[in-house]
Amino acid sequence: MRKLILGIYMLCTLMSNNLNAQIVQRIDSLAKVHQSKGFNGNVLYSKNDSIIFTGSYGYIDFESKKPLNDDTVFELASCSKQFTAVAIIQLVEKKMISYDTKVQEIIPDFPYQNITIEHLLRHQSGLPDYQKLFYDKKYWNRKKMATAQDVVAILNKLKLELHFEPGSRYDYDNTGYVVLGVIIEKVSYQSYPEYIREHIFIPAGMLASKVSAVDNNPEQDDNVAIGHTYNKRKKRHQRAHEDKNHKHLNWMKAIIGDTGIYTSLLDLEKWKQVLRNNILITEESKQMMFSTDEISKKYGFGVAIYNTESKGKWVYHNGSWGGAKTMTLYLPETNEFLVILSNNRYEDTYKTFEDDLYKLIQ
Repeated sequence: MRKLILGIYMLCTLMSNNLNAQIVQRIDSLAKVHQSKGFNGNVLYSKNDSIIFTGSYGYIDFESKKPLNDDTVFELASCSKQFTAVAIIQLVEKKMISYDTKVQEIIPDFPYQNITIEHLLRHQSGLPDYQKLFYDKKYWNRKKMATAQDVVAILNKLKLELHFEPGSRYDYDNTGYVVLGVIIEKVSYQSYPEYIREHIFIPAGMLASKVSAVDNNPEQDDNVAIGHTYNKRKKRHQRAHEDKNHKHLNWMKAIIGDTGIYTSLLDLEKWKQVLRNNILITEESKQMMFSTDEISKKYGFGVAIYNTESKGKWVYHNGSWGGAKTMTLYLPETNEFLVILSNNRYEDTYKTFEDDLYKLIQ
C-alpha cells in the first residue's frame, strides 16, 4: 500500500513538474514575442507560494544597456495604492482611526466636511485631480518639486468644488490616495516612507523595496530600472523626465501615496504571501480590502476586484506613470500571482500582454 501511495505521489509530482516546465516555456515565448514588439521589463508567475517563472527582458537603462535581473526594482506607479491601503488598514486595526473617520478630523483645514477614509479608499470622494492643478502655472512653481503635503495645502487653499457628493459615485482618482498618504503621516507621526518601511517592508522581508521622496530618488540606485519613453522621431528610447510629454515628472515625481513604491518581482511575491497569510493585517480586514460595495462595484481598498468563471476572484491593479507600466494580478482561490513590470511604457502591457499571460495559466 505504501509503495502504491509513493508511486502515485511520484507520478503526480512528475506530471506537475512537466506542466510547470510547459508553462515556463510558454510564458518565456510569449514574453519574447512582446519584447520583439517593444516590451522592456520583468515577468513573474507563482502558484501555491512557489515561483514557477521569472523572466527579464531588456535593460535597466537604455543608455548603458545594463541588463535587467530578477532583483531589479521598478516603480509601481498606481500599483502602489495597495500599500497605502494596507497602511490605513493597519491604523484602523490599531483603533487610531476608523473607516468612518472624516478627513477634517485629521486635517482641520481640509475644506470638505463629509469625506471619510473609506470614501478615499474606494474612490468615492469627488476630489479634483491634483495632476491638473499642478500642471497649471497659476497654482505651482515648476522649479520646485511638489510633495503630498503640497497637494493637501493646494486643496485647502483653493477650496474647489467637488465633482460629486462624497459617497454617491465611484470615480477613480489619484488625489484621494495622496490625501491618504498624508493621513498616514499625521496619525502615525512618521513620514510615509518611514511608515511603509517599518510596518510593511521589514515585516514582509521586502528588503529591496523603496519609497520615492523629495530627498530620495530610487532611480539613482544601481539596480533600479530607470523609466523611459520611446521617441518616435529619433527612433530611440529616452529617459522619461526628458520627454516633453512627461515634463510633469520634474515637479511631481515626489508626490506619493497614489504612487511612489519601488519594488522587485521577488519582493512582490513576498508581498502577496504576507497578505495571503495575514502577516500585516487580519483575515477580516483582508476580506474587506478585497470586497466591493454598491457604489464601487469593482474596487476594494487599493485594488480592483473582478469575479471570473475560470479562476474566481481577481485582485488586480495596473499602473502607469512616468516611464512605468505595471500590472499585478492575484488569484486568491487558486493562489496564483502574475506580475508584469515595465520601465518603458510598453503600450500593449494592458489588455494584450496581460490577457495573453492570463490565458496561458488557464
